[in-house]
Amino acid sequence: MKIRIDEHIIETEEHKTILEVARDNDIFIPSLCDFQGLEPFTGCRLCIVEVSGKKGFPPACGTYVEEGMEVKTKTARLQRMRRQILELILSEHPNACLICREKENCDEFKSTIRKVGEVTGCVLCSNNGRCDLQDIVEALKLDTIHFPSVYRNFEVKKADPFFDRNYNLCILCGRCVRVCQEIRGAAAISFIFRGTKAIVGTMWDRPLIDAGCQFCGACADACPTGALSERAVKYDAAPDARKETICGLCSMGCTLEVDSTQGKLLSSQPAEQGPVNHGQACVRGRFMIRDVFSSPRRILSPMMRKGKGLEEVEWDEALTYVAQRLKEFKGKEIGMLISPHLSCEDNYLLLKFAREALKSRKVFGAFDDSVYSAYQRMVGRQNLLTHLNYRIEDIGQADVIFLLGEELPNTHPLIWLEVLKTVKNGAKLIIASPFDSPMNRYAVLSLIHKPGAEASLLNFIAKDIHENTDSEKLSRIKGFDAFQSFLNRLDPSQIPELTGLAEEVLRKAARIFAEGERRAFLFGSRLTLAAEPEQNLISLWNLALERKAQLFPLGGESNLRGTLEIRKDQPGGFLSLSKLVQALSSGELKALYIVGPVPPVGKKKPEFLVVQDSHTSETAERADVVLPAATFLETEGVFVNTEGRVQKFNKVVNPRGKSKPDWWIISKIGRKMQHRDFTYKNPSAIWRDISRSVAGFSRISRASLNKREVFLQEEKRGEKRFLSPKVKPAVEQTSKKYPYLLCCEPNLDYYRNMIFSKENRGFRKIRDARWVMVSLEDAETLRLKGGEEVVLESTNGRCQRIVKISRAVPEGTLRARYIPGDDADDTLARLYTSQTEEPRLWRPMPVRIKRGQ
Repeated sequence: MKIRIDEHIIETEEHKTILEVARDNDIFIPSLCDFQGLEPFTGCRLCIVEVSGKKGFPPACGTYVEEGMEVKTKTARLQRMRRQILELILSEHPNACLICREKENCDEFKSTIRKVGEVTGCVLCSNNGRCDLQDIVEALKLDTIHFPSVYRNFEVKKADPFFDRNYNLCILCGRCVRVCQEIRGAAAISFIFRGTKAIVGTMWDRPLIDAGCQFCGACADACPTGALSERAVKYDAAPDARKETICGLCSMGCTLEVDSTQGKLLSSQPAEQGPVNHGQACVRGRFMIRDVFSSPRRILSPMMRKGKGLEEVEWDEALTYVAQRLKEFKGKEIGMLISPHLSCEDNYLLLKFAREALKSRKVFGAFDDSVYSAYQRMVGRQNLLTHLNYRIEDIGQADVIFLLGEELPNTHPLIWLEVLKTVKNGAKLIIASPFDSPMNRYAVLSLIHKPGAEASLLNFIAKDIHENTDSEKLSRIKGFDAFQSFLNRLDPSQIPELTGLAEEVLRKAARIFAEGERRAFLFGSRLTLAAEPEQNLISLWNLALERKAQLFPLGGESNLRGTLEIRKDQPGGFLSLSKLVQALSSGELKALYIVGPVPPVGKKKPEFLVVQDSHTSETAERADVVLPAATFLETEGVFVNTEGRVQKFNKVVNPRGKSKPDWWIISKIGRKMQHRDFTYKNPSAIWRDISRSVAGFSRISRASLNKREVFLQEEKRGEKRFLSPKVKPAVEQTSKKYPYLLCCEPNLDYYRNMIFSKENRGFRKIRDARWVMVSLEDAETLRLKGGEEVVLESTNGRCQRIVKISRAVPEGTLRARYIPGDDADDTLARLYTSQTEEPRLWRPMPVRIKRGQ
C-alpha cells in the first residue's frame, strides 16, 4: 500500500504501525514507551500524530497504516502538545541539567564526579550521553518546565547482582515490565501502587533474586533513562569503540556488541539484528564478558617451572623448551586434551598437531558430547536418514512441544524464549523431568518421573497412541512389525513401578501429543547421560517417527558441534576423561598437553605437563610449562552453534599481556619441531584447509560467513525405519545398600578454566553451583534442618555441602550440581573419573549423610 507521512510518499506493508513505517524511512517521531519486540503500549503519548479523516491525535505506536492514509507528524500544535507532555514527565524526573542554559558548555567547566547517592541532574547520572530522554528533550527543544518539580526520594536499590535500581529516574514508561513479561516470561517486576506513588517493583518489595529474575539484562537494555544501570560500568568513561562479535559462553551463538575504551573492555549488549538472539541475551553474555577479559586469574605471560615454582619467561624460551621435551616421548606416550570453547581453526590445528607432530591418537575431550555421540552412534549403526541441523524458529511452528529434562532458562535461554513465545501463541507444552521446575507453570502437563525412566515413559506413550490411531500408513515403514510387536508386549500395569507416574497421566500425555499436527521434541544431556542413553534415543526416535515429530538436540558448549564435526572424519573419536585418568594412573601417559578444562584427576602427575589456557587453575599450578592463550574476545575464528549454524566471531580488543591465540601457539611449536605444515599466518589460512578436508565445512568460504546464513553440510543416508528397543529398560532403583540416587547436573557456567560462580560474586548469588537437594520426606528421615551443614563422605573428607530441602525433589533422590574443575568437589568429581568404561553423571551411589562437621 501507499501512505503519505508529511511530504513523503511511502510504499509499505499492512500490519505495521505508523511509528514502525516512520522509523523504517528515517522519519523521526518521538517515543519513550515503544521498544523493539513489544506490543504497542501507547503510554507516553509523545508519538501522537494527526491523521486525515480521524478525530483527535492517535498515537503512532498503536495506529496501524491503511491504504491512502495521510499522516502529519510535525505540526505546530503537535509539537506544542508534545512539549507539554514531556514537561509533565520531567516534573517527576531530575531535570536541572536537561533545561540548563549552560549545558552546551558543561563538559568544559564541570569538576564533579558521578559517585553520588542522589542523582539531581544528567552530569551525575551514569546514563549521561546515552539517554533517550535527553535525545527527545533536545529534539523538541524544551528549555522550560512550567510545572513544579518533585524529587520522589526513593532509596537506590543495590542488593541485587549486576545492576542498580534508582526509581527516582524512572519515567514509568513500562518498557522493563513489558520486556520481562512479554519476551523473557519471568514477570519478576510489575507496576505497583497508583497515582503519584506508582513505581516499578517486586511483590512485597523483595529483591529481584527472590522474585524469579533471570538477570538477563533485558530490562536494563530497554530502560530509556538511568533508572536501571549496570554496576560494573556505572562510573567508567564512555566507550570509544563498539564492535560486533559472537558470544562464546554457551552453545546459542548470540551476536553481541562489545564496548571498549582505550583497549579496556567495558561491557556487552545484545545486537538488535542478531540472527539467533534478535536483541536478547542471557546473564552470561550480558554480564560475564567483561570478567572473561579482565579476570585477575588471567594468565598473562609464559611460565616455566624452575625449581619448585613457576617463573615468567619469554615466548621463544617457553616454546623451544616445549618442542624439545615433546620430542623425547613416543606418540603413544603423549596425550592431548582439547576444549569446545576454542574455534574450529584452533581445534583443527590442535588435532593436526597431535596427529602429525606428536604422532598420537590419544586426544581427550573435556566436555559432554553425549547428546551428539549417542545420537550418531544410534544413527550410524542403523544407517538412518536423519540430520542434526535445525533453526530455532522451527520450534515456533509446533503446536505441541515435548521437553525432556532440560532447564532451558539456564542451559539454552534463547531456545526457552522461542518455546515461551510459541506457548503464548497457543502451543501446548509437555515437560518430562525427574524434578519440578519453574518452567512447569507454562506446561499443560508436567511428568515428574523416576530418574532413568525416560525410555519407559516414551514407550508407554507410543503404545497408547498406537492403540488409538490408524496405523495403516505406518505399516509401510520398515521395522514397523517388530515395533508393533514390542508395543503389544508392554504391560500398562507396570507404569507406576517403572516411571513413578499414574497410568491415566501418561494416557493424558499421549492424547495431548497425538492431537497436535506439528510436534517437536527438545532434548539434551539429561536424556543421554542416563544408564542407557541409546535406549532413550531409540524410544524417542520411534515416538517421533510414529507422530512425524521433529527432533531438536541441544548441545552444551559454544563450539561443541564444530569440534565434533572436525573430529568426525579423522581416525578415532574423542577419548573420555575416565580413560585419561586410567592412562595417567597406569603410567601409560608420560606427557600431557592440556588446552581445555579438566577436573581433578588425582595426585599423579605425568613426567611433562603443558597447560595452554586463558585462566589459571589448580592443574596449571602443577604444570611444567604454562602458555597464556587469548580469549575469543581477543582473536577471530568460527563457531558452530547448537543449530549447526556456522558463524564467524571477530576480535574486539587486543590480547591482554603477552597472551596469544591458540592457533599461533601451536603453529610456533609445530615449526620448532621441524614440521613444515605449520606455517599458518592467520585463521583464514587454516580455514582454507578445513573447507577442503572436513566434509561438514565443504564449499563454505570464510567470506560467505559475513554475507549469509550458513549451516553445516550434513550427510543423508538410508531410509527411516522403526528401531527395536528393549522390552524392559533398566531403571536405576534404590536399595538398602544404595539408599539414594545421586542425580548430578552438569554446570555449563564456565569458560575454559574460568568458573563464573567463583569469579563473580553476583553470579554466585544467582547460580549457587554447589548444593545437594533432598526431599522433605528424606530430610525428616535424616533429621536434617534447612540450611544445616552436612558432609557427603568422600575420599579426602573435604566435600562440604549445604543441604537444601525442596519439594521439587522426589523421595529417595539426591539432586546435586557441580562445577567442572572444582578441586573441593571430590565426591562429585569422581563421577567424571570413575573406573567404569564410561563415566555416568546419573548413577546410583551409596551416599551416607551425617549431621554437622
